Amino acid sequence: MKNLAIIVIFLSVFSSCTKDNKENTTTADYHGKWTLVKMSGSIFNSQTTGTAMEWQEFYVFGDKGTFTKFRTRNTIQTTASGTYIAKNNQDGMVLELTYPKNSEIIGSCYGNQKEELYFSAKNTLSSTWQNCDGPGLDYQKIEIY
Repeated sequence: MKNLAIIVIFLSVFSSCTKDNKENTTTADYHGKWTLVKMSGSIFNSQTTGTAMEWQEFYVFGDKGTFTKFRTRNTIQTTASGTYIAKNNQDGMVLELTYPKNSEIIGSCYGNQKEELYFSAKNTLSSTWQNCDGPGLDYQKIEIY
């Protein structure tokens, strides 16, 4: 019976260490540069990619909870920076971005200074802006900073 208790304790400790390491690996995966690769509208089959998109943009996520968003539209570059947190919800990991002031490049359903991006595939972040008739925006990781 004593051996069984030791095995249960060992497995509990081992499992919790493994879980922590897995979470750390996952959180490191989103640090770096994520570039807009696909834009879609509310009309069926209205997808654009590359230079055909209405604008070009990317995010750079730092490892200390900060990010910067860069957008180029009609040769005008706009940037906005803020903080983010990674959180898990029922659909997986979500990055919640908070901007300290309003900006035209914030893609939000609520008109506030927050955006949410979720992992729609292993290497794809997608905006929730499409949930309220905004464009569907998909980003892929390009570089690690």
